Amino acid sequence: MNQEHRIFNFLKQMKIGTNDVYHLDAEKYFKKQCSSLEILLISRMITKINKRNNEQLRMIAISNEFLYNIDKKNIKRKIAINKIFGVTISKKSLEFIIHVPSESDLLYKSQENRDVIIFYLAIALKMQNIEGLQIYFLDDDVLQPYCMHHQTPDKSKQIGLHPKCQINILHPENFQLNYINMMNKIKGTQNELLVLYVNDPLRLRVKLDEYQKSVVLAQGSLSKIYLLHNKYEKQQQFSILKYVPINQVDIDLLELFLKNYEKLPFIEELELCLLYNGNVNFIFKFIKGGDLYQHLKDINNFPEQQVKQIVAQVAIALSDLHERGIIFGDLKPENILIDERGYVCLTDFGYGKLRIYQEYKKTQAINFTTEYSSPEYIKNGELTRMSDWYSLGILIYELLVGITPFYHNSFEIALKLILKGDIHFPKNIVCSSQCKDIIQKLTKHDSTQRLGFLMDFKELQNHPWFHDISWEDLKFKKYDTLIYLPQFNEISQISDRYFTMEQLNEDERTW
Repeated sequence: MNQEHRIFNFLKQMKIGTNDVYHLDAEKYFKKQCSSLEILLISRMITKINKRNNEQLRMIAISNEFLYNIDKKNIKRKIAINKIFGVTISKKSLEFIIHVPSESDLLYKSQENRDVIIFYLAIALKMQNIEGLQIYFLDDDVLQPYCMHHQTPDKSKQIGLHPKCQINILHPENFQLNYINMMNKIKGTQNELLVLYVNDPLRLRVKLDEYQKSVVLAQGSLSKIYLLHNKYEKQQQFSILKYVPINQVDIDLLELFLKNYEKLPFIEELELCLLYNGNVNFIFKFIKGGDLYQHLKDINNFPEQQVKQIVAQVAIALSDLHERGIIFGDLKPENILIDERGYVCLTDFGYGKLRIYQEYKKTQAINFTTEYSSPEYIKNGELTRMSDWYSLGILIYELLVGITPFYHNSFEIALKLILKGDIHFPKNIVCSSQCKDIIQKLTKHDSTQRLGFLMDFKELQNHPWFHDISWEDLKFKKYDTLIYLPQFNEISQISDRYFTMEQLNEDERTW
């Protein structure tokens, strides 16, 4: 494998690409300075501060071999990556220094670009087989005293200017979380914020004051669920906050889940996971249409073709989880969200915690909804992927009929009805024989006889009921329009038709 392939494979592993915003790679004056093996990683505008404290607008570019300091189309400095010692970063201002022993340092500042430049510098060092970027994190506003602006043959004199504090070594593979948490760390601060997960690989700053709680959207078993908005976004961006007391969470299991987390098409998208004030805080992308239960209450029941499209998406989501060894464990309309395009995603909306991290051969108690509980779970607590497929059969029935097949006001009688397993279809509900067949095959009492036991999702795909579903188009959300679409008031961004919103009390306004 040649060098170019190795570089792009490494970037792919990091879930990022090259970031040549100013397309220097296409500029003749720049290409003349590059070697044939050079790949430009990033180009950004930045402010350079000289020894007289004058500010100069410059462009900085980093390749796998060199760092460039550019004034318009004039390359002022070209520094070999392997000559860079490290960086000093102010946690209170926008300044940072790139230390270059035996040459001279560069003092910069940038509101937008500093952190991502430093990240790509760590990547460039890795490509030069230098393990880790050395960083001094300082609380000083002004870094000029630590910067050697002129070249000196006395390397010790230059290094003598460096801050008298610990050097932190950050590696590209775990740079993001380490960098964010080091930048958030302030001496003497109680209730320290610890970031456990960030969805955007180039997001290198996370602060609680970015988010403001707006209203309470729901009451979960462990906590309320809040609507958040980002105060600093030009267009108002909403998110969902769910939190769980840390003593209710298996941290080892959570970290394992977050390490293996990946965005899936029909699963609620996690944006951030933060440890703060004794709680694990999960921040999810806001889904405008609310949960499917609210829609079911609104229209009583869905026509069969609409049910089919909804259930096909849920089946894809369950399949993705099963492929990763995960059992969802609490499928019901309340845990299925629907967006403005009619696409759904699974969530644990009412419970307020990530249920899907219960896996990897570790058990966790689950508050299963009785009406969706499989016979094997009721009898002996057995929870497998077949429990999910059983619940899918119940879901099809409820969406068609408006009520689950074994519903009863008495908990004990409901359990007996589930164990008996006789499903009856009301005469006033029109549905195809294929639809009835898939419900009956998914809800068989013996899980080994249930649809999906032998080949999981593939068996469902091949069932005649789904003959007109284009699975590929659905998975990649290529359907122009889905049959069922939520109805929104164009004026209001959040519909009280699908959400019951409560005002915050005084304690809830702060973190």
